[in-house]
Amino acid sequence: MALTNTFAGVEIFINAVKSGSFTAAAARLGITKSATAKSVAQLESRLGVKLLHRTTRRLSLTPEGAAYLQQAEAAIDQLRSAEDFARSRASTVRGILRVDMPAAFGRRVAMPILLDILRAHPDLRLAASFSDRIIDPVEEGVDLCLRFGELPDRADIAARPLGSQRLLLCAAPSYLEASGMPVGLSDLHRHACILGSRPDRPASWRFVDEKNRILSFDPPATHQASDGEVVIAMALAGFGLCQMPQSLVQASIERNELVVVLPDHCQVRSPFNAVWPATRAMLPRVRIVVDELVRRAGAGAL
Repeated sequence: MALTNTFAGVEIFINAVKSGSFTAAAARLGITKSATAKSVAQLESRLGVKLLHRTTRRLSLTPEGAAYLQQAEAAIDQLRSAEDFARSRASTVRGILRVDMPAAFGRRVAMPILLDILRAHPDLRLAASFSDRIIDPVEEGVDLCLRFGELPDRADIAARPLGSQRLLLCAAPSYLEASGMPVGLSDLHRHACILGSRPDRPASWRFVDEKNRILSFDPPATHQASDGEVVIAMALAGFGLCQMPQSLVQASIERNELVVVLPDHCQVRSPFNAVWPATRAMLPRVRIVVDELVRRAGAGAL
């Protein structure tokens, strides 16, 4: 078996384990389910051990598979790091830049910046994804993530702060006219609230109380959306209150399409970071984007 095919089989095995099924792994890798299963079977045959228990519902690791997975992931990471280091020696900004961004911020703020970078570097290609869920850049194979919120304390990811933004509670004038203006945090329980959603539960809102302490608040989840752009659109349409970073609603506030609610309590600032895998050398295509984001953040353009 060729060396490249050998390592392709290892990566397919890792993806099958992470995805939980051959079907999901095949969709993620862009190959057929049968090709995925065949590759893992060939790997098991070459190693002479069974790596996976297969059922109609999901895959699970054998003891030998669990031990092999740990070593295989470390080896693949080392190979990727070596490749990235070799590429980083080149001065030309080229290749595919895989960026994951929050939906509303990515479309409204980050994409215009990325388009400017693409115009300046014609050998650079963009693979953009928009998601408000927190993804793992190491596991997902993403070069760069842009994220609001606190970062986990992990040695395998690196980050560059891009500033912070106030979290503003907003509603359309038509909604406030029909439902009344809240005068305290307790009033929010009687209002329609549009929340961003996570896989396990709706996202909480954050405020400062009368003693300037930061508190987490769980409003009624009248409406939920996993896309921040949709959350804002529903608020603009008068369906309830939403809490979003200031840059995403400021233009609507200035046009009187949204009104800030309980402004004295909206003093919490959400940090904003560029995040990338620390296990790899920083590629020129990543560095140029991070440097430009830092420059624009310093100029107040983020």
